[in-house]
Amino acid sequence: MAPQLSRGLVVHFQGREVAVLLPGHRSFTFGRGHDRTLRFGHDSDNGGPDLHISRHVGSIRYDGGLWVVCNDSGSRPFDVIVRGVSNPLPPRTTPDSHSRWAVSPPGLEIRVGAPSGRYLLSISINGTLPPALDPPRHDEPSTVPLREPTDHERLLLAAKFLALPDPGDAVGNREAAEYASAARRQDRPVTERAVEDCAGRWCKKLQEFGVTGISGRDNINQLGRQLLAWGLLRQEDRKELHRS
Repeated sequence: MAPQLSRGLVVHFQGREVAVLLPGHRSFTFGRGHDRTLRFGHDSDNGGPDLHISRHVGSIRYDGGLWVVCNDSGSRPFDVIVRGVSNPLPPRTTPDSHSRWAVSPPGLEIRVGAPSGRYLLSISINGTLPPALDPPRHDEPSTVPLREPTDHERLLLAAKFLALPDPGDAVGNREAAEYASAARRQDRPVTERAVEDCAGRWCKKLQEFGVTGISGRDNINQLGRQLLAWGLLRQEDRKELHRS
């Protein structure tokens, strides 16, 4: 059987492990409210609640093959920190809107700021990509590890799967080509075919590693989610779309 990505998450709060999450579990919620899985800010050093902390700060959930961090507040942002870079995750604008960040290997941190101090959650993936095997003996076929996308491929994949608010949701190839072309105005325009071919190549690469249910137009969003889940595309790659 082909190796699969382990999709468990380990959550630490202020340096202490507080949860191990697995697909099928209920959402892990955090904030000041009494109904939160992880509650903080309700009993600050001055003896009362810290009203700068939302009752419903955020949540971590498994959705369609992808772990996502959601901002559940309607008024307050918090920071998602990836490899030392802080990315503000804005509040929801309506009860039905999404403000989400995909968790890609090896993980991320969540920083919730308040006058009383900073609260830090650390999320790590319990298992990463299948490791490259040891060099084979002469009588064994070689194993090629899954390489990183090139800068150009990353731009095309970001244009295809990160242009919409929900990470992994795809736009059409023409629209993706327009986003990619606008990001690299000094280069030749990107074609629809180039976007389609790039997505197709990475679909085949994931299938070689045992990922199923990602081929065809009906599964295009699932392909985007799997690229994020494997860390081949990262939500911070969205910045590629804003270059001039």
